[in-house]
Amino acid sequence: MKLRISSLLALAMLINSQFTLAQAQQEKSPEQVRAEVVKRGTGEKAKVKVKLRQGPEVRGYVTKSDADTFDVRDKSGKSITIAYADVVSVKKPGLSRGAKIGIAAGAVAGFVFLAAIASARASLGP
Repeated sequence: MKLRISSLLALAMLINSQFTLAQAQQEKSPEQVRAEVVKRGTGEKAKVKVKLRQGPEVRGYVTKSDADTFDVRDKSGKSITIAYADVVSVKKPGLSRGAKIGIAAGAVAGFVFLAAIASARASLGP
């Protein structure tokens, strides 16, 4: 019993430390944020999802990037000027390739599981 509790506690600590590490790696320096914005470019095809240190998430496309700030225009047409130092992360909106692959693999695995159950039921007879 004590071993089970100890192993569960160790597992919980491991999961928590991995979560903390992931959060620490997610925050980027202003130079890294600027490089991400420059990489995306400007214009309507340069869509971004910007996570700010304080305040809501901003979605739209980059219209202008300067040395210290960049502008994002949202769906309503409102332009927002954001300082690189205020940004936690800049990402492309939508699901990542890994997430899409995971969803597809899960769907295939579910289909195979259901097919195996149907096959087993059919082999047992009426």
